[in-house]
Amino acid sequence: MDREPEASSDRNTQFVKLLTSHQPRIYAYIAAALCGDSAAADVLQETNLSLWSQIERYDFTKPFLPWAFGFARQQVMAYRKTCSRSRLVFCDEAVDALADHCLDSSDAIDDRLAALERCVKRLGADEAQLVHERYTGKTPVLAIARRLDVPAHAISSRLHRIRKALARCVQSALATEG
Repeated sequence: MDREPEASSDRNTQFVKLLTSHQPRIYAYIAAALCGDSAAADVLQETNLSLWSQIERYDFTKPFLPWAFGFARQQVMAYRKTCSRSRLVFCDEAVDALADHCLDSSDAIDDRLAALERCVKRLGADEAQLVHERYTGKTPVLAIARRLDVPAHAISSRLHRIRKALARCVQSALATEG
């Protein structure tokens, strides 16, 4: 009898790891399906609750993302139904096509993110700090400029050069891997 709670706990832990590792892709699908509607975060939460409520039905031998996209699609459709009078609602076929595209491009996105992480690690300390502050910390350019006591356009230009260098690095890394 002691084994059941342990197995359940392992299952829950495994499920949480899958769910959290796929959150960015699930959110991207929802945000795209809702045309960037600010309700995307709420729909993601509803999707997470639906997924969690069906944890016992998930087959760990099968891919998680297609299963999760099914729940996300249901939640998107439910939200769309509440907003059916809006002109900015995709038809069901468009939502299905979007889900297929998100699923198909999932591996490519993972590869690009891994390459980007490696490229960011190659940046100098100042550049890495600037990228982290601006994009991870979401600090406005003006605030960074004030802190460094330089004009905002100088920070914008520097970030532009760093982004271009990162883009070249990612392209190069993907070309050598592929």
